[in-house]
Amino acid sequence: MLPEEKDEILTDKDIPLLKKLILYNSNHLWDDVINQLQKATGFDLVHCEQIAVIAHTKGKAVVKSGEYEELIRIDSVLKEINLISEIQ
Repeated sequence: MLPEEKDEILTDKDIPLLKKLILYNSNHLWDDVINQLQKATGFDLVHCEQIAVIAHTKGKAVVKSGEYEELIRIDSVLKEINLISEIQ
């Protein structure tokens, strides 16, 4: 190995910390939940329905995994109609 060739060492600061946005089951109207998921995420209708079905049957569903800043934006749109969600 030449002196200028070094193995790159990644630290915790170099790796983005991925979080999960969780949607909990609630008493909202089905269409309202689907519409708000689409507005918040840009996902297609089928994807949003799948998230809603999981939340309804299991009590919670992962809406999206990603970096905190992106999830905060999505979460704030979900909360516009008081959906119950949190970032973990």
